[in-house]
Amino acid sequence: MGGVASGKITDFAGEADAADASELRDFVPVKRIALVAALTHKARMRVRDDLATMFCKRVATKIKKAKAELEEIRLAEREIVEALIGNYRTVLKHIDEGGPAQEAQGKAAVMTAEARQALEGLDEEASVDEVATRLEGRVSPAILALVKAQMVQAGGFGAVTRAVERFGGFAKQYEQIEKVSAHHGNFWEVLLYGQIGRGRAVMFDLADNDNLKFTATSEDSRVLDALAHAQRHQAARGEYITAFNEEGKEVHISCATQNWRKAVVDKTRTGQFVRKHFEAMVFTALAEELRTGDVAVVGSEEYADWSEQLLDWEVVQETLGSYLVEVGLAEPGESAEFDAKSFRRQLGTSCGTLLRRRTPGTRRTRAWSSTRRRASRR
Repeated sequence: MGGVASGKITDFAGEADAADASELRDFVPVKRIALVAALTHKARMRVRDDLATMFCKRVATKIKKAKAELEEIRLAEREIVEALIGNYRTVLKHIDEGGPAQEAQGKAAVMTAEARQALEGLDEEASVDEVATRLEGRVSPAILALVKAQMVQAGGFGAVTRAVERFGGFAKQYEQIEKVSAHHGNFWEVLLYGQIGRGRAVMFDLADNDNLKFTATSEDSRVLDALAHAQRHQAARGEYITAFNEEGKEVHISCATQNWRKAVVDKTRTGQFVRKHFEAMVFTALAEELRTGDVAVVGSEEYADWSEQLLDWEVVQETLGSYLVEVGLAEPGESAEFDAKSFRRQLGTSCGTLLRRRTPGTRRTRAWSSTRRRASRR
């Protein structure tokens, strides 16, 4: 319903909402259609408002749960830290001197030395037959010793891997380390995706352009660019996604907090984002931008673009004179240009007038202070 004042649409929609079917039949067809159209338009706006509100509340709920989980981690920190210390004490015992890994490495070194001694003095360019003849059949035992050495060495380091697996595997250990890191840095951001969990598809559905069409209310579109990048990789299931868009340009996340950037960017994977944290960051940023009005929903009422509700400058110039007279900032018939300097000058004049009205009391206060100073000198 472009070109129709929003207040008029609201009035028509309210009139149609208050009327029943029999009352609507009494209207002429043109007005009846106009009322129903206004009511439908307002209903669609309310649906968009509800969807945007649902998205924002869902994100807020997930953030609240992530912070609650962080608080639980703080309470359980001692237990987790003690478990980590115990687990890695065992790992260190396997790797340290006297452990299986060191013992296996020592045996492998001895076997390798024996093999090298058996092969010592051979010409590297000699043929296999010549080597076999010169060693009188000792080549096969030497090679066998090398193979055994490698097997023993692999078995020793395999003991370390098996020790980690007994603690729940590497993934479980990384998860516990991440939780402890979250506690030490007040780092609830890394826990948010775990709270989103199965609701990931719902979050993407709510943020889909078919349901809600977003637009930036300023020239800063970094959040919407990041949202588009996350949507392009919605079907991805890997741990990382590229940090570059379809045009090969880097997706900027400079609008995010330091904690979010630390969660999203893995220093060991240049040019990539940690997918799950990137998605959680985008949802959080979008909800915040909707709340502050930096991102608007097209066709919405509560989340509408505030800049589109401003008057055109031509209209402002036409009505400014009468408005200034009405609010007492100008005299009738005054045609002087009104700008920021004029307003500041008028404000200063008004403040000066107000101070002069309070001058008698001020003088009495100063006289009383002077009397006190003279009395104190005596």
